[in-house]
Amino acid sequence: MNQPDQGRKIYAAIGAPGSGKTESVLSQLPRLLDEGKRILIALPTTLLIDEVTERIQALKLSHKVIDYRKHKSVTTKLGIELLQDNNQLIICTHESIHKVKPGHLQSWTLIIDEIPKIVDYPNYALPPQELQRVLEYTEECEGQLLIQDGLHDKVREQVTRFHQAANRLDCSTLGHSAANIFRLLLCKVEVFIDQARTSDKRCVRAVEEFSSWWKIISSAAEVHVLAANIANSEFEVFAQLHGFQFGESVFTPQQGLPNCEVTIYPVMPKEQIFSKAKVMRIEGNNRVIDNILAEVLAHADESPLLTANDWAELEFTPDVIYVPIDCRGLNVYSSATQAVLLFGGNPSPAEQLGLHYLAKKYGRNFEEAFITTRLLERSLQVVTRTAVRCWQNTKKIQFYVQDSRVAEYLRSTYFSNATVDWSLASGMNTKRDGRKLSVEQELEIINMIRSGNTSMEIHRQTGVSRRKIQDMKKTELAA
Repeated sequence: MNQPDQGRKIYAAIGAPGSGKTESVLSQLPRLLDEGKRILIALPTTLLIDEVTERIQALKLSHKVIDYRKHKSVTTKLGIELLQDNNQLIICTHESIHKVKPGHLQSWTLIIDEIPKIVDYPNYALPPQELQRVLEYTEECEGQLLIQDGLHDKVREQVTRFHQAANRLDCSTLGHSAANIFRLLLCKVEVFIDQARTSDKRCVRAVEEFSSWWKIISSAAEVHVLAANIANSEFEVFAQLHGFQFGESVFTPQQGLPNCEVTIYPVMPKEQIFSKAKVMRIEGNNRVIDNILAEVLAHADESPLLTANDWAELEFTPDVIYVPIDCRGLNVYSSATQAVLLFGGNPSPAEQLGLHYLAKKYGRNFEEAFITTRLLERSLQVVTRTAVRCWQNTKKIQFYVQDSRVAEYLRSTYFSNATVDWSLASGMNTKRDGRKLSVEQELEIINMIRSGNTSMEIHRQTGVSRRKIQDMKKTELAA
């Protein structure tokens, strides 16, 4: 693999959410600007842009904000402003910075607040009609989709019309899934199509690496990343693969979190992991996840924060404060003393195949990095929305978390003194009949077998008996 960035360093400011990473940057901005430094701050959301901008205005520092709310072509505008000699402080989003020309950053110190997304696993279960629309312009070749010879311009036109329709400048009959599949193909991303088995839908999937980040980071004069954790994350793994090393940033906060009394309650029994297959099973008249939530709320003292996947459909639960999974920068919940985490972060069958693809490409396992990024770090972000971040808090803090993986991660990062209480998990009935499988469950296990998972790994994630899995393996090998 080509490693043009060997020897480049990324400076990491590691600290818990609320420990003062952003404040450390802002407090040093006047000195840095007086020294002639040019500072570009990239933030994950416009909400955070507004918060940081307000604090910069209070410091009376000249700055420019560039995002989609003010400019039609953000990338073009950002590129122009980066080349203006009189600009010293610019604020933008992650989305816009990784699309600019890397050469525009040569004189800039880039500060990336929160880890950016550097890999994605798009996948779509296409019904026959939508699949047929895709196949009008593509062909299957050994499990991959390729644009038919001579149709690249027409595919590009289809994508353009889709985006114009989204902006109400044109009309398009193309669906979102098909438009993104076409976009991936035009960007020369390998797109795979699985064979249909027991369903009339077919899965189209890809692994999209946002490699432009490494060119951007390599081109900037200096790069600092502010994060709660980088270790074992997708960002760390891909940075190392592209030849980067990490050092400590001057913006690393000196203080940690307040020393609150914290109790962590896992909701899954020991040795079991939280998964969609387990918690969406019907037990009696309710789903397992409903029974879990009912028991947690009976234990909680007040209206807790609640975070769950969309598939759980818990956003209208009474007597809770529903918080989105991506809650970085949201500081309006700091009076809450309890948080309930009922979201998963295990790779889906299609994502498992994507991880297998990366393992073959780079010669290393990516599953730990996936779970760290999608489950563990997000769980840390949610629990630190609570009063645990407030120095004046004297109340006890309670986290109701998915399983032992999350409990151990929280203790190993910022809550080493927390107590882990298994009393709620002991009463949860999360086992399921390991013999009878629905169509979706059967497809899930087949895809996991194809991804190279062991019978034990599949059993732990799905609850299906190992004997059943072994039988399915034999059938798959014989096919």
